[in-house]
Amino acid sequence: MKTSDTSKSNILYLDSGSGIGGGQRSLLLLLDLLDKARFTPFVGCLGDSSFAAEVEKTAVRVIPLSLPAAHNKTDKVKRFTLRDLLEDFRQLRVIVELHQAVKRHAIDLIHANSLSVALLGGIVARINRIPILMHKRYATSYGILDKLCEKLLHRVILVSEATRWDFASVEKQTLIYNGVNLDAFQASPEEIETLRTELFSDDEPDAAVLVGVVTRITPEKGIHVLVSAIRELKGKANVKLLIVGGPYFQKDVEYMETLKQEVADSGIEDSVIFTGFLSDTRIVTSLLDIVLVPSIIPEACPRTIIEAMAVGKPVIATPLGGSKELVTPETGILVPPEDASAVADAITTLAADPERLTAMGNAARDRAVQLFSSEKNTALTEAVYTDLLAAS
Repeated sequence: MKTSDTSKSNILYLDSGSGIGGGQRSLLLLLDLLDKARFTPFVGCLGDSSFAAEVEKTAVRVIPLSLPAAHNKTDKVKRFTLRDLLEDFRQLRVIVELHQAVKRHAIDLIHANSLSVALLGGIVARINRIPILMHKRYATSYGILDKLCEKLLHRVILVSEATRWDFASVEKQTLIYNGVNLDAFQASPEEIETLRTELFSDDEPDAAVLVGVVTRITPEKGIHVLVSAIRELKGKANVKLLIVGGPYFQKDVEYMETLKQEVADSGIEDSVIFTGFLSDTRIVTSLLDIVLVPSIIPEACPRTIIEAMAVGKPVIATPLGGSKELVTPETGILVPPEDASAVADAITTLAADPERLTAMGNAARDRAVQLFSSEKNTALTEAVYTDLLAAS
């Protein structure tokens, strides 16, 4: 039933991810900062997922739903397979579950965190005559599914210009970059030194330039390109690569094993460290000298980039999707995708110029303050809620 305080609006957030990627982390941050005096949040997701467990830590109520699981997006172009779609349609029973949840909790607005749940939520929103918006966190095209979803939505929050729908009206689309808690994301010198000690032996020199990728281990992230770049730098530069993260799908597990084998075969075990999944990415991001984002497919608004900027680190990335608008010449270097030599050259250029490295880090922090403050971006999102609720 609706809360007794009728001045508050009930919002149902929908997320289909069984794991915790950038989209889920962004949603968790939004839930944490949401003005609870004005909005009461509920989260509909897979009840036994790791994401549900994280939501419960925020004291936000979880509504277990039979939502479609996240798809294995290993192909550069074809993001949905026929099998994926058939599996989604078999789960259309979730529409009944969603409808019941909307009625039971007197939901005033639905906020979908992905396309698949926006399609399902859009049907339920139409039935119940309530507004629905979607956070568009992808920069690739789903063709007819995009156009169908757009017809169901009242508003779309874009996380970068790269996510804009050319066929949709400008008025329906609102650009709000992903946010990061600029104060909480800082790590203390003691925390950084503790992690350094855990990762490196006492006899290793401090002179090594630390570069790293902090992400889910999957082929589209282009981590194999970094391994090749470090192989090229062997004997030429004192660089160590940290690969931070874990696999998600079974194919990702196989990809991880391939990466480790390549490192062994190349004789660069002393230069590459697989840390595994680290829940507190702020410390390892602060430890790095340069953050690497070598994606080989367009990403909407990589959290790795904005988190690197939040702690004042320059970024080497590929000019795909939102990355090319996040990284400027003052804050990093853009290199062609799948070009290990270009990555190696960019690392060498920055490693050889400490003053430029520092200047880029300072500019990166300034850009984060200007564009990526989670408090500002949460307030902008709440303004969208207010507009939609006032018009409903």
